[in-house]
Amino acid sequence: MKKITLLFSAFMCLSFFTFAQVQDGDIKLLQQYYGTEKMAVVKDYMALTPAQDSVFWNDYNAYETERLELGKRRIMLIDKYARDIMSLNDDNATDMIKEANAIDVTFKKLQMTYFKKMSKKIGVVKAAQFYQFESYINNAINMSIQENIPFVGELQKYRKQK
Repeated sequence: MKKITLLFSAFMCLSFFTFAQVQDGDIKLLQQYYGTEKMAVVKDYMALTPAQDSVFWNDYNAYETERLELGKRRIMLIDKYARDIMSLNDDNATDMIKEANAIDVTFKKLQMTYFKKMSKKIGVVKAAQFYQFESYINNAINMSIQENIPFVGELQKYRKQK
């Protein structure tokens, strides 16, 4: 799992420090590679029975399709923050906070929706295992992002010290 979060973190750092606008193609490439690696980790981690395996992957793929859209929104928000960090004002700061909150709320709703669906098909314990796995990955990515982007006002404060 650390391999996945490191890969994502590396992309986040690269996009932040280059201050270049992230393109859809960049996001799709990252998500494609990340998705392939993640699927292998999920398969190993879940250790599903053949009966569970046959019904799990349809829900997983549907979940991933929706989660990838949230991931794209998160990447675009980080990119916007990187571009606007030196010129934050009340309006764009509020917009970014609202978008960050909307992404978080939508992610939790998505997790709950698929927990319920998967509970019926692979059992509550296995569905909880997947829920916990997704929470871990999401939290690790969020922590990595927080560790690699400056806090609001940090760069302005640094510039004044020079």
